Amino acid sequence: MVTTTNENKENFLNHLADCLSYERHSLTDPEVPFMNNLPHETLSDLTQMELLEVLEKQCAVLHCHLVTTVRSDLPATLAAQVKEYGEGSMILPDDDRFEEYGLSELYQRPDTYVWQKGADKREKNIFEAQRANIGIAFAEYALAESGTVALESSAGQGRTLHFLPTNYIAIVPISKLVPRITQATDQYAAKVKAGETTGSALNFISGPSNSGDIEMVLVEGVHGPLRVTYIVVEDC
Repeated sequence: MVTTTNENKENFLNHLADCLSYERHSLTDPEVPFMNNLPHETLSDLTQMELLEVLEKQCAVLHCHLVTTVRSDLPATLAAQVKEYGEGSMILPDDDRFEEYGLSELYQRPDTYVWQKGADKREKNIFEAQRANIGIAFAEYALAESGTVALESSAGQGRTLHFLPTNYIAIVPISKLVPRITQATDQYAAKVKAGETTGSALNFISGPSNSGDIEMVLVEGVHGPLRVTYIVVEDC
């Protein structure tokens, strides 16, 4: 006879109750109602431009550079930021949005490495991410409250693309700017429920890595990019 996990659990709990001379019971009281719905209501009444102001203030706290632009100016804005970071070697994801937003020329640069799909390319991808001066990717969401960008790991971009380059640039369509993590996870839950394909992992990154653990001195770039820029594209 094969017993299920639930049967094993019930047998164990019944045995434990017998040993303790304790009568098992179930909680039948109704759930305690919440006094408020702050996780969903906080900042939810703000417009996209007002959320952008919140994001800008939080980025200043995080030592993260924030740039705003319009879609037609995105190539020039991105080129200026790449120049600011010293140009050099660059790693990009295999992502159709770069062509959609007029950034396909980046793939033609001789010093650009494009993330390669396949498990057999893993070591090569990690090596190229580590040696890259600049990593660039599109954010799935930006969280205004915490100054965080959400990025998926997929066949076209692994998480090391976001963590290993010396400098990192996240492109954020303003339509993807949400109040806080609640809205981002709600939208992902809706995608999963609808059977849509999502990445293998969702990474939340809040500016450059840093630590103030040693004598309260802030040190940036401890375990990730030294500098991070968010480019918010307004007319998406």
